[in-house]
Amino acid sequence: MVAALASRGLRRPVNRQRVQRVMRTHKLLQRSRNEARRRRPGYFRVRRPDELWHMDMTKVWTAQSGWIYLHAIVDCCTREIAGWSLDLRCRDDEAIAVVEEAVVHRSVRPGTLTLGTDNGSQFTSRDFRCHLSARGVAHRRGGYRDPESQAFIESWFGQFKKRCAWRSEWETIEQARKEVADYIGHYHARPHSGLAYRTPAEVAGTWVDPTVLQTRAT
Repeated sequence: MVAALASRGLRRPVNRQRVQRVMRTHKLLQRSRNEARRRRPGYFRVRRPDELWHMDMTKVWTAQSGWIYLHAIVDCCTREIAGWSLDLRCRDDEAIAVVEEAVVHRSVRPGTLTLGTDNGSQFTSRDFRCHLSARGVAHRRGGYRDPESQAFIESWFGQFKKRCAWRSEWETIEQARKEVADYIGHYHARPHSGLAYRTPAEVAGTWVDPTVLQTRAT
């Protein structure tokens, strides 16, 4: 990742092994994950955008309102954040609103999308399940205490907390919304190792017409 960012910043190739040597000298390398991890039951091969989304919720702190709740949806193909909201509550109404806005904004056709969630009360409620059914969205719930079944959104929340939420002291929900929006905008323009060091915006651009992509961004 550091080599990819350096290459983009300098606009010339930067040797990956040299970057590793420098980082090792300064003790900046992290222990690598086990690449031989097995595929869990229910493995889903994603072939196109808007085929599989992962959705989840986390909470962040503000001085004025206390805990507030962030719902977010990630597209498992492009790694774009397809929809998000930051609210005072985390009921099924808020979850439904995020899904509805994302489905409409991205013009998802019935029968083409699967939404993966955990077993939170808002995602297992009758209203939430009925809304997905009415929209023609298949619902795929992960196993209990099995965060890897929601790996993409769990990973995104982990990075969001380390790079944004835990470094911020938000006074109001409005301030939090602005900084979360800025973070997501930066995230879409940052290269990802899982995308061969391309950005979510670049990967999305290979699938859709540029005029459609511009409409999504507005």
